[in-house]
Amino acid sequence: MEIERQEKEKATILIPKGDLIYKGIDELETLFKELSDSARFVILDLTHTRYLSAKTLGIIAFYIKPFRNKQGGLKLVNVNENIKKLLYVTDIIKVIEIFDDEDAALASISPQVGNLEKMLLWSKEGFV
Repeated sequence: MEIERQEKEKATILIPKGDLIYKGIDELETLFKELSDSARFVILDLTHTRYLSAKTLGIIAFYIKPFRNKQGGLKLVNVNENIKKLLYVTDIIKVIEIFDDEDAALASISPQVGNLEKMLLWSKEGFV
């Protein structure tokens, strides 16, 4: 099974082209290992994935921490109801972010402007 890799903005997007039950699991783990050294943000797009094995869930759960330690993250997008139920049952849902689509996930990693910065940027006097 193929796992497509795309680079967008500050994230690497991985798109498995099938179920992560037997085929593709080792490739996914290899990609996560490689990316944990080089990328801050990884988005796993599950558009073409209907099912995940227990081993795949373990790999996802394991690699959440290395990405967080780099002030990054591992995010899931286009997750179907079967996989969402599995994430709830295993409590992985508590430690990983899930988004409806890629744009929402990418927006979550863009720089956030705090309240003080907003006040300064939008004040009539500008910076003092």
